[in-house]
Amino acid sequence: MALRAARARARQAVDRGAAQRLPAIRIPNFCSEDDLATIDALGLEHARRHGPPVAASPTRPNWTTQYLNADGLARERAPELLDRLVDLAKDVDAEHFGGRARASDARARCVELHRCGEGSSLADPMHFDSGSIVTLDVMLDEADAGGVFETLEADGGLKPHVFERGDAIVFPSYKYHSVSQIEAGLRRVLVMELWQGDEKRANFRSSVARGDDDELKLGVKEAEAPHEAAWRN
Repeated sequence: MALRAARARARQAVDRGAAQRLPAIRIPNFCSEDDLATIDALGLEHARRHGPPVAASPTRPNWTTQYLNADGLARERAPELLDRLVDLAKDVDAEHFGGRARASDARARCVELHRCGEGSSLADPMHFDSGSIVTLDVMLDEADAGGVFETLEADGGLKPHVFERGDAIVFPSYKYHSVSQIEAGLRRVLVMELWQGDEKRANFRSSVARGDDDELKLGVKEAEAPHEAAWRN
């Protein structure tokens, strides 16, 4: 109960309007073919350890998610790539969004591999990554048709973004973003969120910034960092 109340207070303190006025930054060809192959290998190893990818949500048919941070997998098997992605997110944040990620020693909350088939979408134009500071996406495979990454801008318009294989896109986590329906082909994207909390090892998107998620489920004292305060004025 206390944790839910703390989250509610933090959400009220967030100025989402500030995030909408900031850009999403594309870094073309940030990831090499070797980098993309490393991400694929992480997906295969995750499936070996944890079973097939699971549905992201009942509202997103034909869309599955793997948490490559689970049990420290990405840290164990691809530490250099993980650090490069974290550094990129912090560098872009410092140049364009105010630098809160580096100032707060933000770390990877989740490293997700999304597989999005025909008919799937992230249709909510006001979707955002609650509780995180900055989000980084890497394109592994573009859909043959549809599957366009879009942001809802401060003027109320939806802005489509060029996003090609090997590209990274970095944006404030509270910036509204969506993905248009995939009409043909397969779209695969790596998504990493940084937050003011521990580098998480959970096989899900953790909501507890400090402490072990498994222990917290059993009732051990929860420690919620004030990561949502990053978007206060």
